[in-house]
Amino acid sequence: MSPHPQVAVVIVSYNTIKLLLECLGSVIEAVQDADIELFVVDNASDDGSYEAVLDAYPQAIAIRNPTNIGFGAACNQGIASTSAPYILLLNSDARLTAQALQSLRTCLKENERCGAAGCRLISALGVEVSNTRNFLTPLNQALETAGIKFRSRRLRRSYEPILDRTLVDCSVDWIDGACLMLRREALDEIGLFDEQFFMYSEDEDLCFRLGAAGWLVCYCGAGTVVHRGAASSDRDRLDMLRHFYRSQMLFLSKHRRPGSSFFYSAAMRGVLVLKRMLIRDTIRRERAREQLTALKEACVLGEQGGPGTSRHR
Repeated sequence: MSPHPQVAVVIVSYNTIKLLLECLGSVIEAVQDADIELFVVDNASDDGSYEAVLDAYPQAIAIRNPTNIGFGAACNQGIASTSAPYILLLNSDARLTAQALQSLRTCLKENERCGAAGCRLISALGVEVSNTRNFLTPLNQALETAGIKFRSRRLRRSYEPILDRTLVDCSVDWIDGACLMLRREALDEIGLFDEQFFMYSEDEDLCFRLGAAGWLVCYCGAGTVVHRGAASSDRDRLDMLRHFYRSQMLFLSKHRRPGSSFFYSAAMRGVLVLKRMLIRDTIRRERAREQLTALKEACVLGEQGGPGTSRHR
């Protein structure tokens, strides 16, 4: 690792020891002799993740939190620990490639107003993973939840940009933080992640603030990263949904018109109640019930100003 790194890779982990070690292996292979430094911020894992990193990857700088402080807050710890001009945020369930690393770095270097850049994501099975979005509104989220976006290209465009995934460079509203390279100069101007977001929407909020300050958020299709998705969240779907809804309402409260979070809650409840009534499949109907329960609990948490209980990403 270089004594004067140009790129810092920051990985936040929570009880994903096997995936984390695989992720670190991919990073070491991808960086080769590049001027990189590597940080792992562990959010109080109890599966031995922290110890495993120290043992297997001594070149990584490991930070251990006594409690789970949230995804955005943990990212902020890693970002604050480096002076590198570029910071790559990488989920522990992602696999980095040299091509992706180089393409993201090139994108930021060649576009002086690009404050953040993300690349193409695929699943472990090679299926395209959508990671670019338009900013949240009550309407576009209700439409997506209803499934209407999959039947109407026009309605789908209101939430998800229709773009050529092989494009080398294009500007979008926001990109998923599973693999996101940030420019330090831009962060110095707008600040780091808002730690009110425990998990979900912290990346959207950051991209919104970048755009408001005149920075671009760029999609770079020249590089590809494999992303399993929701690795830490698999074990507690209800908790995951609760945080998802709460974070979306927080985003609307920050960046949309007064009352937007109320309209979001009302629209989402209406959609989920209708899904429960109309869906015949038992499993899908149960999922709609679970979503409705999580939404109601998220509304209560939002009113209380609390982040919730056992949270992870």
